[in-house]
Amino acid sequence: MGRRVLSVGVMLLFAACVREPAHRPSDALERSARMLAKLNQLEADLHQEEMKLAVYDELDQRHRQTSQIACQVADEHVREIHRLAEAQERKQQEKTRHRRAVAVARLSRAAIN
Repeated sequence: MGRRVLSVGVMLLFAACVREPAHRPSDALERSARMLAKLNQLEADLHQEEMKLAVYDELDQRHRQTSQIACQVADEHVREIHRLAEAQERKQQEKTRHRRAVAVARLSRAAIN
């Protein structure tokens, strides 16, 4: 029995002295870590694209509002230009009538004298 105890003791001593191999992550763990990193990158890309879409939506809305205001201003300008053109035309017609009336009056006086 002494030999047995001795052999068990030696085996325990050897077992205690033997170092465990360095921990090496398994392939599945590495794949999982790569997949998680890719998933995080995809999530970051998705968030970035959502932000871009929000900015583009805001820009589109502002463009539509600006276009609407520009159209209203252009309509007002066209109406004002038309109003001023009509006023200028009336004034020109009044001047022409006045000149004709003066010319007729002169002719009438010249014919009388």
